[in-house]
Amino acid sequence: MSKVLAFATEKQAYYDLFIESCRRHDIDPVILGWGDEWIGFGKKMMTIREYIDDLPEDEIIISVDPFDVIFLCGLEEIEKKFQKVDASFLCGALNLSFFNARVYNREFNKTGKRTPRTLTNYNFLNTGTWISRAGYARFIIDELVHEYDMTGTTMDQQLLTGIYIENSHSVDIDWSCEIFHNLLFKDFITRRPDLKDLQFYDGRVINTASESEPCILHASGNANLKKVALRLGYDPAFTIPESPNICFWKKTVFHIGQLLKPSGS
Repeated sequence: MSKVLAFATEKQAYYDLFIESCRRHDIDPVILGWGDEWIGFGKKMMTIREYIDDLPEDEIIISVDPFDVIFLCGLEEIEKKFQKVDASFLCGALNLSFFNARVYNREFNKTGKRTPRTLTNYNFLNTGTWISRAGYARFIIDELVHEYDMTGTTMDQQLLTGIYIENSHSVDIDWSCEIFHNLLFKDFITRRPDLKDLQFYDGRVINTASESEPCILHASGNANLKKVALRLGYDPAFTIPESPNICFWKKTVFHIGQLLKPSGS
């Protein structure tokens, strides 16, 4: 059986909704980092590396952000889909507008190369969700630390984007959205979710761009999940986020700081 790993130092945003979606599908997530000081995304990856150190090589690891993820099915379906994928380390993928793609490339793509194009236009890697086997995940995280000098404050998404663009057989993206679907918000003020390519039915969604049935829904960028959760049949009590504005502005300030850094830093 696979393990779901979620890094959270405290309750934020849609944590309760995440936990309820796990309960709905008989998933027992492992929460890492609870009560610790938030240092950065590199620290998150290092904590995962410590946890999986003694796990069997072939055990499937699913890493998710517990603040904006909803499970849409149980682990058996996710495992079957991953076993059919020709990828050892698979990340979620984003479908970005021209403007957002330029912002993404400015912050995360330091290779100087164009991001590969896919058949569905879900072209951009997102590390809020990924799946691998324990042995290969150990190899990738060790490579991030020893070959790419990842520290606790390093952006894991920047490093993995570079590996994907340079050598996609090592790290790949779920551009067909068989396992992961990433949605963004439509506007900066209300953060209404952009539901393009999504059709809802009976507690699940269909991605119309790929004609797939994703297993995990991830609201990248702190999109408002209330209407999404209600359409998926969740009790309204689980649609109230914890300190949503504080979480949003913290992330906004952080990413603006990343964008303002000189190139190459």
